[in-house]
Amino acid sequence: MSNIKICALQLGTLSISDSRLEYYLSLANEHGVKIVVLGEYVVNSFFNELTKMPKSAIKAQSEQKKKSLSEFAKKYNLTIIAPIIIPKGKDLLKVVIKFTPTTNKSKTQNILMPYSHWNENAFFQNDQNIDIMSFSQDGFKFGVIFGFEAHFDTFWQEIRNKKLDCVLIPTACALNSQKRWVELLKMRAFTNNIFILRVNRLGKTKFDKVETEFYGQSFLAGPNGNIINFLDEKEGMLICDIDKKMLSNARSTWKFRDIQNKFTS
Repeated sequence: MSNIKICALQLGTLSISDSRLEYYLSLANEHGVKIVVLGEYVVNSFFNELTKMPKSAIKAQSEQKKKSLSEFAKKYNLTIIAPIIIPKGKDLLKVVIKFTPTTNKSKTQNILMPYSHWNENAFFQNDQNIDIMSFSQDGFKFGVIFGFEAHFDTFWQEIRNKKLDCVLIPTACALNSQKRWVELLKMRAFTNNIFILRVNRLGKTKFDKVETEFYGQSFLAGPNGNIINFLDEKEGMLICDIDKKMLSNARSTWKFRDIQNKFTS
C-alpha cells in the first residue's frame, strides 16, 4: 500500500457518555482512516484532578472507557491509540493501549515527569526503561511515545533502530509551549526522515493556583521537516495521509538513516 490514513482526535477529557467519541470514530471510518490517536489525559481526568480522586473512581473511569474503545475498534474496524491510567493492585500505572478489532495491547510510559507542579514520577508506579510500543499496519511501521519522552535522544535512537516510518505522540501540553513543540518535532521528523503525528489535548487546569489552558494545535510533521497539516485550538479531528513515496524521496535525498547506520552497526 502506498499510503495510509491516520487521524488525530483532539478532545478534552471524555464525558461519561460515549456519543461524542463514537461520532468522531464513525466519521473516521467513513473517511477511510485506519489509525486514530487520542491525546494524554483524554480517557481520564487530567493529572491534577486524578491526584484528588479515589483510586476506585479512577479505576471505574478507565474500565468504562477501555470497554467502549475496545468495542468501537471492532465496530468501526480501527486501530485506536489511547493513553490511559490502569490499576495494578494498590498501584496506578500510566500506559498507552493499542485497541484493534481483534486484540488490545498496552505499554507503560517509560519516563515520567518529576516536576513539583506535575509530579507523575511520584504518583504513578511505572517500571521505567526504554522500550517503546511499535507495530506494523498496511506496510508501514509505527511507534508510540508519550510527549515527555520526545525530549530524550535515547528514544529517537530506538526509533531509528526499529526503522519506523511514523511516530505517534499523544501529549498534554500547556503553558505557552506551542512554538517549542513545533520546532522540536519538526527537527525530529527531519533528522529521522519520518512522519510525526502529535496529538494534544484540550481543557483547562491550574498550576500553582494559576489557570492555564491546553491549547490543542495537533499537527503532522513530514519527513522533510515541514508541518503538513494542523488543527487550531478547537475540538476536532485531523485526517492525514502517510505517504510511502514522500518517505522514500526524503530518505534518498538526505540519506540520514544510511549515514547513521554506518556509525551504529
